[in-house]
Amino acid sequence: MYASKGRAVEEWADRWFFGPVGWRVANALRSTPISADVVTLMSLVLGVIAGHLMWYASSRINAWGVALFIVSDILDSADGQLARLRGTSTRMGRILDGLADTGRFVSLYGHLGARLYVSGWGWGGAVLAFAALVSHSYQAAVADFIRQAYLHFAVGNGSELDIPDHSAMPRGASLVTRFSSWIYGDYIRRQALLFPRTAALVRALAGRGVPASLQRAWAERQRWVVSGCAWIAQNIRFLLLAVTVVPGYPAAYCWIVVGPLNAIMVALILAHEREPKLHAPPQLA
Repeated sequence: MYASKGRAVEEWADRWFFGPVGWRVANALRSTPISADVVTLMSLVLGVIAGHLMWYASSRINAWGVALFIVSDILDSADGQLARLRGTSTRMGRILDGLADTGRFVSLYGHLGARLYVSGWGWGGAVLAFAALVSHSYQAAVADFIRQAYLHFAVGNGSELDIPDHSAMPRGASLVTRFSSWIYGDYIRRQALLFPRTAALVRALAGRGVPASLQRAWAERQRWVVSGCAWIAQNIRFLLLAVTVVPGYPAAYCWIVVGPLNAIMVALILAHEREPKLHAPPQLA
């Protein structure tokens, strides 16, 4: 049994492949001096290389890139499981994990943009890839927030839901810590802007238990929204890369991210934000 972040919010591919394989890796590393942060770094390096392989107009090289992305994602699963096995999960670990995801996909879209630029698309191709990168970042943030909110309100444990606060940076914090915390702070601020009602509900319930009626309603009505996150989350990117970039259509991948996936993202936000409206703070007093 692998160290799941919460089976209620995991996709099929995570439950049956990335999670179990990552568990094997984490178990193998448990008694070694290799830290979860080092595994995160390894995931980042492989992901950056995978993104670079999308630069080449070669189906074989692109296929190797998809394969490296999958290995990178296995390590991305293993780092969190290793931290949970050792009881060393920290907010900084979540920050580093997020930065690694960002680095992997900046490499992907940067190389896709360069490939489109030199293949005749010019700056239009670069702009398309940049729009896909921005879209991807918001889609990932939305999927993460919806899943963590489900764990927080419906399950009651395992959630890493975070909202912006005004706590001061510890004195003597390193430059790396300050920079990482600033990046993470920007990430959760964007999430709070996209989900203002849910963020307000979290604040209203701070220090109090989630009412049983809210827990039941959230579990019942938000389950399909959580399932819908699979369409905009990470695993589907590998399939999309395999059916677009590998056959030689990198622009198609970017258009799918910018068009259909953004439409799904907006629909999920609207569906999710209806729930906290039904449980406005005055009803919880």
